[in-house]
Amino acid sequence: MSAELLSAPGIEQLRDIAGWAARELRGAADYLQVFAESTLAVSVECTSGEPSATCGDLREGLGCLALKDGRWRYKAVTPDQVDTVADWLGAPRPAATPPWVPGPGAAGFRPVDPQAWLVGQDGDPYSVRSVEDATYRRYAVADSEGAAYAGASYTLRRRVEAGLLAAGRRYRGLSRWLRKGTAAVDADASVEDLVNTALGHARDSAKAAFIGKHRTPVVFGPSAAAGFLHELVGHALEADNFRLDSDYIKGLRRPGALPAALSLRDDPTVEHGYGSYPADDEGFTATVTTLLQNGEIGSPVTCLRTAQRGGLRRTANARRVDFRSPAIPRAANTVVVPGADDPALLLRGEGSGVLHVGGLGAGMINLGTGEFSFAALNCHYLTPNGDRVPARDVSLVGNALDTLARLEGIGSDFGGDNATCGKQGQLIGIGLYSPSMRYAALDWSAA
Repeated sequence: MSAELLSAPGIEQLRDIAGWAARELRGAADYLQVFAESTLAVSVECTSGEPSATCGDLREGLGCLALKDGRWRYKAVTPDQVDTVADWLGAPRPAATPPWVPGPGAAGFRPVDPQAWLVGQDGDPYSVRSVEDATYRRYAVADSEGAAYAGASYTLRRRVEAGLLAAGRRYRGLSRWLRKGTAAVDADASVEDLVNTALGHARDSAKAAFIGKHRTPVVFGPSAAAGFLHELVGHALEADNFRLDSDYIKGLRRPGALPAALSLRDDPTVEHGYGSYPADDEGFTATVTTLLQNGEIGSPVTCLRTAQRGGLRRTANARRVDFRSPAIPRAANTVVVPGADDPALLLRGEGSGVLHVGGLGAGMINLGTGEFSFAALNCHYLTPNGDRVPARDVSLVGNALDTLARLEGIGSDFGGDNATCGKQGQLIGIGLYSPSMRYAALDWSAA
């Protein structure tokens, strides 16, 4: 975290109010944890070179987690309701509360000039829709056992959707960019690359000629491979899901179910990662957690409650969308350790050809059975004779245990991306980092 953010106005005030609440009310519960937050999220949307929407969301309040009479409870209050937490716990109201810190300003955020998104391009008519999300987050955590932490972060994320009109039909391409950790961001950086990348994906979609249902080897490109494993394995190794002990999770525990060559980690310390932080939302210092290694499960990711309930090691993975929701175990950055395989050789398509996947879209996995279905983005089919044919509207389906058993190559390359992930109504940012990876005989379709 930069010194600029650590010294941002309001950090000490948030620390004071969280510590005050934890001290004043600690006798009212067996354990009390207080999370104080003041966050400003600004979103600016432009369409075809003109501003189309600007939204601001100020999230300020206190979230209180208490263990009382053997039961966990959670209450969220706004700044003017802080003294009512005592009523909730059945304790006398303190005589006075510390003053609440004013909301953060938006200094340092300068949206891209709307006209800058209209990068000059020849050829078919196109449109560009851009969204810039700037988030200034300040928070403090304190508990009744004396633990305390205060921190701040700044995140700027840009997303582009390019629409291309070709032969009377409209095709879409997407791209995204992220910078996290400092308010000193060049507002004009990456604009042309983002638009050109999205337009390139739209043009590939317009050229797509490979359709139907297929079973071929599938190669996931850098970061896409991490996204795939995040869905197949990462969610199963969140402690609250892991405790369900479903048939699928039991299957993951069986000897030989996991590839010995696969090393999977959750790492909140990745520099500028979308899911990175010095400490999680319960103030626990960020540490790397080994999820899979040498064919065995390492440690599920936990928050305080799930670690205690399951008798598990506490990891730094307590995350929440804001003070209104309790922290739950979530991924930070999913990282796959590179292998030794030449990425170019992974794309060999003798016989059946091979599908190359550039990214993952929406989808789901049934954590009871392991059955999954995901949309694949930026795909190309490499024919047995080496031709590269774009494919659009690709869907991947299968069983996670069967798919893991078909891992047959881990590249020596490496790349990263940012994505959002939903769970229990909380949408948060995660990082995805991996080499290219090849699986044998997966089922997929293109329309």
